[in-house]
Amino acid sequence: MAHADMSIMEELKDAIYYEQLARAARLKADAVGDADVARRLREAAGKHERQARRLRRSGS
Repeated sequence: MAHADMSIMEELKDAIYYEQLARAARLKADAVGDADVARRLREAAGKHERQARRLRRSGS
């Protein structure tokens, strides 16, 4: 596989990883009883989702 193809594959894997982190953070936010912790987890999920979108765009 050419180097460019490997880079695209790595970016795709990284994007999937960040999407999974976002999902886990949202699930934890839904389960936690503390509203402040839930808000921080949702903020982290948003950051992970933005990073995943950035990686998907750069890999296209």
